[in-house]
Amino acid sequence: MKKIIGSVAVTALMAMSAMALEVPANHMVDAAWVKAHLGDKDLVIVDVRKKGYDKGHIKGAVHWAGKNFREGRYYSKITKKAIPGYIGAPLTVERTMKRSGITPNSVVVFYSGGTKAKDFRDAALAMYTVEFYGFNNDALLNGGFAGWQKAGGAVETEKAHPAKSDYKITKFNQGVIATGEDVDEAVWTGDYQTVDTNGKGKHWDGVAGIDPRRLKEGHLPGAKAMHTKVLAAAKDGVFYIKDKAGILDEYKKAGIDPAKPVIWYCNTGHLAAGGWFVQKYIIGMEDGKNRVYSGSMADYTRWPKRKLVKGDE
Repeated sequence: MKKIIGSVAVTALMAMSAMALEVPANHMVDAAWVKAHLGDKDLVIVDVRKKGYDKGHIKGAVHWAGKNFREGRYYSKITKKAIPGYIGAPLTVERTMKRSGITPNSVVVFYSGGTKAKDFRDAALAMYTVEFYGFNNDALLNGGFAGWQKAGGAVETEKAHPAKSDYKITKFNQGVIATGEDVDEAVWTGDYQTVDTNGKGKHWDGVAGIDPRRLKEGHLPGAKAMHTKVLAAAKDGVFYIKDKAGILDEYKKAGIDPAKPVIWYCNTGHLAAGGWFVQKYIIGMEDGKNRVYSGSMADYTRWPKRKLVKGDE
């Protein structure tokens, strides 16, 4: 009898272990995965949409506004505001994770709108931020809120109030971030390729006054141009990130080498985070070789002796 009970106990423990919440290898989940794990004590869902949370969100999701994980620096005489292009201060991000109920054992799923091709980079930006602070039990909901609704997922309007955790930031992952000096090195040596995720257009051509957060227009010498919106495609009105073959096809069009270290940039690092996500989790490039220039051109154009070029070189 004892042997039978012991066998049952072991079997139960094995079953519980098999059902433990785990992050998929590509750090991307779909609506079916979230449905299967909704209500799991270790699952934290984060809505990063700028608008819409109060009108309806995934059941149990908390909301992160930009100010909860991003930080303004400098000050623009034109906009009368700080430049919002930097990773939030450790205290800011730690407080956000605490009030979201996040613990070291949590799996955090970030989602954005899913109604536009570039939406996924909102969730990617939040992931990039927490990964800088050493947390990588994270995933992106492919298709975002639109995909969740399409799949008939549970929606509520009541604001979530999870139990506050005692989460502590204890390490920093410098391998995901590029500084202005790192960009200088990339431009000067060519050891890193740089990709302007604004794509080609007025910014690229150097038309003045396009974005008041920048002090001048143009792009880095030698940069490739690829707007991160091309990395997603619509299916039944919902935008999903393309598979590896589709992404490599866009890289080829832009002249991006998927095997060469890369620094992604845009105006403030927002669109650039989308490039970082697909390069890390779909293409498979390790930290240290795949970086986002935090602050991007809002930062770089404040370095008075740094050169930008206009149009195709």
